[in-house]
Amino acid sequence: MRTCLYCPNVADTEEHPLPAAFGEFENAPLLDDRICGRCNNTTLSRLDEQLTRSGPEAFMRRFFGIDGRKHHEKINPFYRGSSGGGRLRAKSFDAEVGFEVELEFDGKQVRQSRQIVFIEQSGKIHHLPIPEKLRDPKKLLALYRGLDVTPPVQARIFYDPSESDWLLPLVQAAWPASSFNEMGPGGSSFSGTVTEFHVNHRYFRAYAKIGFHYFLTQFPQYDGSEACFADIRDFIGSDTAGNDQVNKFVARREVPLLAQMLYGARPDEWVGHLLCAEIRHGECLAHVQFFLSKFYPAPIYTVRLGRDAAATNTDAHLGHGYSYFEDGPQGKFSGEADPLTTTRVSMGPIELKPAIGQPDTLSSQ
Repeated sequence: MRTCLYCPNVADTEEHPLPAAFGEFENAPLLDDRICGRCNNTTLSRLDEQLTRSGPEAFMRRFFGIDGRKHHEKINPFYRGSSGGGRLRAKSFDAEVGFEVELEFDGKQVRQSRQIVFIEQSGKIHHLPIPEKLRDPKKLLALYRGLDVTPPVQARIFYDPSESDWLLPLVQAAWPASSFNEMGPGGSSFSGTVTEFHVNHRYFRAYAKIGFHYFLTQFPQYDGSEACFADIRDFIGSDTAGNDQVNKFVARREVPLLAQMLYGARPDEWVGHLLCAEIRHGECLAHVQFFLSKFYPAPIYTVRLGRDAAATNTDAHLGHGYSYFEDGPQGKFSGEADPLTTTRVSMGPIELKPAIGQPDTLSSQ
C-alpha cells in the first residue's frame, strides 16, 4: 500500500486533479491511491474552496452556472468568502440612484446585491451586503461596525421585493430609532463594472496541487514521493506556507497553451479548462488555465514541480482539454475531457512572470 504524499497515512482515495466544484468530466484522468482521505477532505479541500469560491474562478462559476457536486454546500461568493479568502466585490455606478453599488451575478443575469449603502457627509460610501441566511440583528450590527462608518450618514437599502418580508424587519430591529430610504431593486443598467478578488497563498497552492496531481497522471514513472518533488509537496501540504513562497513555485505564463491562440484566436462556442504537463530539460512543469472562453482569456499559471536530472523523456508534452457540454450536464457529467494533440514549436525560452505582482481585477463595459 502506498503512503499519502502529504502525511504518513495510507493513500486510499481517488483524486480528481480538476476540482469537483468545476463539475465532473467524462474520460478525465484520475489519480488513484496517492492521497489519504484525511488530507483530501481537509488540507487539500481548503485549497480548492478558496480557489473556487474567492478567486476569479468563483465569478466564472456563477457566470456560467457551474454548481459542482450536488451534496456540496452552495455558497454565494458575493456575500461570503471561503478558506481565508475574501468575498467577491463587483462594483458599478448606478446612474438611476447616482452612486456606486455592489452587484451580484447569477448566470449572465445581474442585479444589485442585497445591501445597505451608507453615505457619509464627506461623500465616502460603504456597502454592507446582507447574506440570505442572516436573521440576527446583532450580527448585522457587528457587520456594520466592521465598516468603520463615520456618522452622520444617509442609508439606503437595495433588495428584491420578494425579500422585504424578512429583510425590512431585520433592519428595523437593528436600528429601531433610524429611518432608511428604501430603494427596492434600484436601476437595471450598469457600466464600468469592476470585480475585486482577495486571495492568499491557499489560492496559489491550489494551482500547485492541481498541476502536481495532473502531472502524476500523465507521467506514471513518477509516484510523487520522489525527492525532486519534496519542496512542492511541502508547499502544497503545509498551511504555514506564506505568500512569500508562492513565486518560487507558481508563475504566470503569457504564451498561450493552444497553438491557435498564438495568433490571437479565441474559443468560439466552447468553455473549458486546460491542464498540461511537460518535462523540459530535466525540469518537471505543469500548466493550468481555467474557464478559457470567448468572454475571458483566462490567466495561465505554470507550476514548477521540481528538477529531475535523470529524466529520460526530456521535451515530452502532454495535456487535456476539459470542455463543458453546450446543452448542459448529461447525467453526472458536466462535460468531457479530451487529450490534446501536442506539437513542438520552435521558440526561445518562454517568459514567466511572478504569480503575485500587481492586483488583478475583472472589468467590463
